[in-house]
Amino acid sequence: MSVRADRGQRSLTGSILERHARVVVFHPDDDDGLTLTNHLRRMGFQVERCWPPLQTLPDRTDLVFRALLPEERALKGEWSGPDSPPVICVVAYENPTFIDQAIKMGADGIVTTPIRASGLLSTVVMALYHAKRARQHVQRIARLEQKLLDSRHLQEAKGILMTMHRVSERDAYDMLRAQAMEKRVTIDDICHSVIQAGEVLQIKRGLASADHREED
Repeated sequence: MSVRADRGQRSLTGSILERHARVVVFHPDDDDGLTLTNHLRRMGFQVERCWPPLQTLPDRTDLVFRALLPEERALKGEWSGPDSPPVICVVAYENPTFIDQAIKMGADGIVTTPIRASGLLSTVVMALYHAKRARQHVQRIARLEQKLLDSRHLQEAKGILMTMHRVSERDAYDMLRAQAMEKRVTIDDICHSVIQAGEVLQIKRGLASADHREED
């Protein structure tokens, strides 16, 4: 059982490394910055290093290393958002101040200087893996929200057809499905059309009622 788990883990790590991810290193031009860049390149990553940090990341950035300096204060998430790459902070001291700064930035990991090869690969792989899982969760939530919205549209469209044609709920659904099949579109597309038509009819009825009142 442990052998299977190891094989699965190697496959997962290998798939991440085979992507040759693009890594941006925001670190001062010193020995630690050079060492980190060289280690990442030996791992097979495409690495770009610069300082100070850019406000806008280069296109197709998969991972960011960001040095935190003692003189920096009130750091914010410079590249926040659901599609933003994971960020690993580079700190000189593993103390609460630096850790708090990393948390406020929304960092996905921390490495300390002097930079060592030991533990660097696992930190990178875990950050990329968890970022991928987070994006999958966001996409899943979006699909569920869309599914819920589509369900509400379906109920509303059936209600309009039931009122207009005096049919049962099942008959209303069959009408929607038949229209979708005939026009080769989704049922949700037909629901949108029915809802829009219902809104127009309500407006016309409202105008007609207003005209009748004025005549009276």
